[in-house]
Amino acid sequence: EDAEMAAQWPTQLTDEATCSICLDYFKDPVIIPECGHNFCKTCLDRYWGKSSSKVSCPHCRMMVQRKMVTPNRPLANLIELAKKLALRGEKRARDEGNICDKHQEPQKLFCQDDKVLLCVVCDRSKEHRSHQVIPLEEAFDECKVGMPNGY
Repeated sequence: EDAEMAAQWPTQLTDEATCSICLDYFKDPVIIPECGHNFCKTCLDRYWGKSSSKVSCPHCRMMVQRKMVTPNRPLANLIELAKKLALRGEKRARDEGNICDKHQEPQKLFCQDDKVLLCVVCDRSKEHRSHQVIPLEEAFDECKVGMPNGY
């Protein structure tokens, strides 16, 4: 259970570090104190346009005062950490050879005909369409069954 949570943690962190307007990492994050929602400063300015005082939160629609919006420095620091972790994860995946060179997608499938790892895009290609393709975990389990004890 701990391992599963640890595996999901980077994804959850990325979700928390993402602006619901631009769907990218927060840039200059600001918080609306009345409801606690965070957005990029420029996204919020663009969303509210020329409206001056009373505006609504893009997430929960609560009416709030524009002048109350303040920078969220702790969140800005967390964003930097999230970016570093994401880059580290991408580098590890590339180093371990789990990313398709052609499509930059994770290789989670195994072509039994050609004995190669595939991403979902490769699986749909003409080259492998009629081949026997199975999830990588299944191929790994089948491989373990065929090995002598102790491996």
